[in-house]
Amino acid sequence: MNKSKIFISMLFSFLLLGCTQAAQLPTQRETLSPQTTTQVPDAQTSKPLTPEQADALIVATIQAINEKDVDFFIPYLLERDRTTENVQAALNHYQTYFQGGKITNFERLNIEQLGQTGNRTPIQRFNYRIYNSSGISKEIAVYQDQTIRLTEPFLLYSFYANRLVERYMGAIKSQEIEQLSQIVNIEEESFSKEELNAVLAQYKNLFSLDTLNYELTGLNSEHQHFIYTLSRKNGGKHEIKVIYGDGLVSLHDNFLPAKN
Repeated sequence: MNKSKIFISMLFSFLLLGCTQAAQLPTQRETLSPQTTTQVPDAQTSKPLTPEQADALIVATIQAINEKDVDFFIPYLLERDRTTENVQAALNHYQTYFQGGKITNFERLNIEQLGQTGNRTPIQRFNYRIYNSSGISKEIAVYQDQTIRLTEPFLLYSFYANRLVERYMGAIKSQEIEQLSQIVNIEEESFSKEELNAVLAQYKNLFSLDTLNYELTGLNSEHQHFIYTLSRKNGGKHEIKVIYGDGLVSLHDNFLPAKN
């Protein structure tokens, strides 16, 4: 191996090691009461965010969730998500997830230092867990690059997941094969008309389609999916999943045949 190749190999190893270490940089772990006098940082600030400022933003976020303050969240989201409908869907999911209980405190888990943007703005993520008085908890993060953002599945995906489930239910109620095909056929999986007709037949046999409704009943953060329960007025329930990630959502239903 010539000297230039050795140098490139050593440089790559050094950069890889540095990134790995940065991603695992911990801070002191402590449980904090949601009370602070530190000013909540503006979403457009380019100064390095301090732990105290990130804490203040989480305190304000907790208050906004508890008070269902839609407007608070708008500046702290990606541009595509800055809509009232998106935030309202997330707040409804928070309400369901925490079983109607107020969020009372939080814990700062760690801080990830991820580098710098082109104009030397730091890229960092402050990871938290928020709790209600019943012990129900959920992770949420404050992320800084060009702007300050709140990152959490409900804020990123609730609206799009709900809309996908509503489209799915609409196709089931109307027994529309073409519409159903557009919803469930993706690059990784494709279902024939015969298979989709079988799915519609199962729903028709188990439910009164005109009373079919849905609600969020769970979240699996590890496997990145929401759990929805479809139900009808006089009984009968069925779970489906909406998988989220990389800005996309897709639907999984056990009534659909498994693909290898």
